[in-house]
Amino acid sequence: MNGRPGRYHPILILRSLRKTLALYLLPLIRVLFERDWPAVQMALRQDLALFAFLSVFSWVLLSVSGWELDNGALRLHWDLFFRLERTIRPGAVAALTIERPLLFRLMGASRVTLYLTGEKRDRKVTLCLSRRDADALADHLLPAGGAEYRHTFTGGEKLALALLGANFLSTLALLALALRESRQFPTDAHTLAFAQLSQAAAFAERWLPAGLAWLLVLTAAVSGASILRSAAQTARYTVWRTPELVCSRGGLVRRYEYRIRTAQISFADLRLSPGALLMRRRPVFVTVAGFADELPLFVCRTGRETMLDALLPGFQMPPWGRVDIRRRSLVFFAPAGVPLAVCLLLAAVASYTLPALTIPLLAGAGIALVFLAAAAAGYLREGAWVRGGRLTLCRQHGLHLHCLCVFHPDTALLLRQSPWAAAARRANLTFAFPGRVRRTVRSIPLADAEACMEAGERG
Repeated sequence: MNGRPGRYHPILILRSLRKTLALYLLPLIRVLFERDWPAVQMALRQDLALFAFLSVFSWVLLSVSGWELDNGALRLHWDLFFRLERTIRPGAVAALTIERPLLFRLMGASRVTLYLTGEKRDRKVTLCLSRRDADALADHLLPAGGAEYRHTFTGGEKLALALLGANFLSTLALLALALRESRQFPTDAHTLAFAQLSQAAAFAERWLPAGLAWLLVLTAAVSGASILRSAAQTARYTVWRTPELVCSRGGLVRRYEYRIRTAQISFADLRLSPGALLMRRRPVFVTVAGFADELPLFVCRTGRETMLDALLPGFQMPPWGRVDIRRRSLVFFAPAGVPLAVCLLLAAVASYTLPALTIPLLAGAGIALVFLAAAAAGYLREGAWVRGGRLTLCRQHGLHLHCLCVFHPDTALLLRQSPWAAAARRANLTFAFPGRVRRTVRSIPLADAEACMEAGERG
């Protein structure tokens, strides 16, 4: 392939035309509301001309741009009126992803994303190539051969499908309940529109419980779709490590492959959520070269954390268990505690003034209670430590408990104290990674924060 010029895949034109879809719809909005059919025909002719112009313009852009491998480096060029070139050395690539959604697979295309180091702008480059060119480019920039450790996950998709079946049965039960609650309402839209005000008030009073039932159906359906997506992603999943890279590959409908340079990993993030605890699976994400994008690496089964050290040598877990909470700030409970108190107060008032609103307000209070329980987990476990020469931290964000191990030596640490935190000998510690990526642990003991600061200074 050295020196052979290549072209981008024609699917790049479809992506460009998809972004201009709003331009085609704007001329039709006014005439459709006015029902001016001659104007509709004129708007359609304008849209056809605009579509033809954009198609030709996109094809010209596709023909004047390209890529090639020249003496080991990737060169991207543009030759319209003036010539632009960009050279990417293999050593500047921190990570590489290959994605093949269903439409891309049908057209024989791949979406290749390069994460670069040492540049302040345009550090992420996305290319649409044919499948053969994408594989050849990936093998040239980040060769993934010579695996020292390989693991193929089995049983994950079976577990996800079992959960999907249970979710499907519960969704059917909730759907039957919602249909039964909705039978008491008239189905004629004209009748609903011109009913008496008292009938509309009665409909609104009865609609809330039925609406809550339909909301439960929607929630169950969305969670089922999420489980189905997880089942499709965990199919054919393999992870392996080479002397310089850690790689993963999988997917059933949307196939993907990640190749990550180990020396450029900023931190690894093992996440715990209520669903992960029930399935006894812990997803692991990595962040490279200070990018905000989080790349999924693999799913670790509870009790098999030794795989982490096999795939990421030197990985250290934060200590598991309850931390010292004496004189700890209650700031953890504010984001969920305030909505919970408001919902409970409004529910108490509504029980006397508008009883129909009581159940929805209590449902909102239940959601806030779930987040309050997650905040309590962060209150009991959030902290930062030095373990095995690595900086580790545990932080709560939403419903997820993040366990991080820092790999990048250029991580900056920022210690902040308010007068109240100084009196309690506690502090907030912020880990600042390259690329303005920051992670903060709140109200940790000052001794732990100072130990992390000293370890950070030693590098």
